[in-house]
Amino acid sequence: MKLAYDFVIIGSGFGGAIPALRLAQAQRAAGRPVSVCVLERGKRYNMGEFPRRFHRPKEWWWRHEGRRGWKGLIDYRAFENMVVISGSGVGGTSLMYLDVQIDIFDSAFDMMDGGEPKWPDSVNWRAELPVYYRRVEDMLRPRPIPEPVLKTQALRAGAYAAGMGDRFRLLDLAIYWGRNGAEQGVYNPDPYQRGGPPQFSCSNCGECFIGCNIHSKNTLDLNYLHFAEKSGAEVHSQHHVVAIRPNPRSHTVHPHGYTIDYVDLRWGFPGSVSAGAVIVSAGVLGSTGLLLRAKHGYRNGRKSVAPTLPDISDRLGTSFSGNGDFGAVAFETNRVVNPMEGPTITGVIEFPDRPGGRGFIIEEGGFPDLLRANLRQFPGGLASGRRLLRLLKNVFGRATGQQLTEGIFQQLDFEAMRDALPYLVMGTDAADGVISINEDGGITIRWPHAKSMELWRDIEQTLRAVTENPAGLDGNLMLNPTWSAQKRLVTVHPLGGCPIGKDASRGVVSPDGEVFNYHNLYVSDGSILPVAIGPNPSKTIGALAERISDKIISKFIGQIPSGSSRLS
Repeated sequence: MKLAYDFVIIGSGFGGAIPALRLAQAQRAAGRPVSVCVLERGKRYNMGEFPRRFHRPKEWWWRHEGRRGWKGLIDYRAFENMVVISGSGVGGTSLMYLDVQIDIFDSAFDMMDGGEPKWPDSVNWRAELPVYYRRVEDMLRPRPIPEPVLKTQALRAGAYAAGMGDRFRLLDLAIYWGRNGAEQGVYNPDPYQRGGPPQFSCSNCGECFIGCNIHSKNTLDLNYLHFAEKSGAEVHSQHHVVAIRPNPRSHTVHPHGYTIDYVDLRWGFPGSVSAGAVIVSAGVLGSTGLLLRAKHGYRNGRKSVAPTLPDISDRLGTSFSGNGDFGAVAFETNRVVNPMEGPTITGVIEFPDRPGGRGFIIEEGGFPDLLRANLRQFPGGLASGRRLLRLLKNVFGRATGQQLTEGIFQQLDFEAMRDALPYLVMGTDAADGVISINEDGGITIRWPHAKSMELWRDIEQTLRAVTENPAGLDGNLMLNPTWSAQKRLVTVHPLGGCPIGKDASRGVVSPDGEVFNYHNLYVSDGSILPVAIGPNPSKTIGALAERISDKIISKFIGQIPSGSSRLS
């Protein structure tokens, strides 16, 4: 790694991978040396390297800031009434996301706060975002599942029986389906004929959430980051950023830039790098936590760490949302569903037109057959393997929290799973949560649910209509047990914390992603969303990252390369 770069990007999810490619392309097109560095805390996963062995928890879980070998794929954090799950690795949460590419609800642009629009009205977001959505589509090549599986058909049957058939559709999924969409599990050395990496076509294994070991998912390491590196950008894995400091005006390289302090997790050594501009894209908890520590300071053991960016807006930490994530299961239905076959999500029932703009979507879920496959390997087969679930509960309980683990394992009846249809619901909750830090710099979340209760009630009523109609699924509905018992939700789509605003009194960053009061410091990830957007947010985060990339290029490099959505 060099000591200085024009651009340093913290994190490699949608908010970081996209600027990495666009900035490298722009510098090349301008005839300049490419000087783009991406610092990613997690590991790089090549084909076949995602974890599958339950007895090695450190391969699965990211804990203790990556110390003591806890550098796994899944970052699970439990707060008082919200659990947040995200990914860690080169490609960020795209390594775990469920492939869905879907636009924001139009009603999300109408959300107000104290009589002011939450989306700054200096930008015509309805007109601009579709341009950048097309760029994301051009890179990720989303298409619906070619042959709907049983669980897709079950969701469609439930929708039609409940009189909601016109709201059902197949989703665009960022998955390689093979030539003409007619192959399963077939190797292709360059599936999109653009100099990309090899991929296998989807085999319907259902392992989307735990990393696709045959690279059928179009995760960011296979496109944006792959082409960024081919263009000259550098991606450094296992580099965990701990601080951002403005450079003094006497700095010989970047007098208007910043120094980024990090820990090399391979060796445990600290280091630093200077940048003319910094793009923070470490995810909602990563970006917001890093900037909160920079704004307020904290204690590291007996040492007091002074603030380095004290003038960040006081709106920092606000507008947190779980994007209305809500889980449930239809069980004892009248059909074989086999939720272990096919991509985790394939179809959707959409309700964007609910009163007050509190729309939501219902997607069918699934889960891999990995646990049953592992248990079958034990002497005595599946029956004896079940007796080991107590051991697995203990292992996972230490990493994730005993209460949630108990709730999950109590539902592990493999025969009953055949007629079970998991639901994954997202919606426009009130986005009134607050992220803060304690004196040791640890993150806390206050998430009041009172203003979102109308949404949850509407969701529950709709799920019952889809599930219990005798003409459809004729099943029973079980809500997320942590919600039913404690009003505690689990989100894999955290949003907010560094919201866009028209000025520092309304937000943390400008519509161009630049942090108010700190020139050349940007945030580009889900933390800048000022509202819950309803559907799966990755496509919208990607579109905003494309837009922010254009603004940075215009400021620092000049003309945006023509056809920047294409690879050249």
